[in-house]
Amino acid sequence: MRFLILLLCLLPCTCVLAQKIMLLENAKRAKAEKIYEGEALRFRMKGDKFWQQGYIREMRPDIQALVINDRFIMLEEIEAINRGSTFGKAAGLSLMAFGTVWTGIGLIGYNTDGDPDSQISRGELAVGLGSFAGGWLINKLFGTKRFKTGKFKRLRIIDTTF
Repeated sequence: MRFLILLLCLLPCTCVLAQKIMLLENAKRAKAEKIYEGEALRFRMKGDKFWQQGYIREMRPDIQALVINDRFIMLEEIEAINRGSTFGKAAGLSLMAFGTVWTGIGLIGYNTDGDPDSQISRGELAVGLGSFAGGWLINKLFGTKRFKTGKFKRLRIIDTTF
């Protein structure tokens, strides 16, 4: 009897409205990334050099468009989507911090040791500069995950109404 009452109480919760999903599809992969209504989206339009950002207020699968910042954005006009940072960004920033700290501690140590003839070695400067430059390069090359539309990649909005 308790099970029946619990079932009747939970039945209205199962009648959830259908969701609209934007798929980031790659023809070379079977699984697509999904973006839902209400998520923040950072994107670049075709022909623009700047990135736009806003929350997806509505998805329109009938015309394949998004409503962002109270205006319609057609999916075929989107050139790239920024999907956030990757492990490369964390590794690059860590290497840059290491290079800065290594050189800073070396400079402080040699300036405060009281010996006027001592100076920081070229090897210590090379380690600091090399670490900083390597971290900057890793951050630039592998720091952000981007989805660029093209021949094998496309955006599509689907409605999961049964």
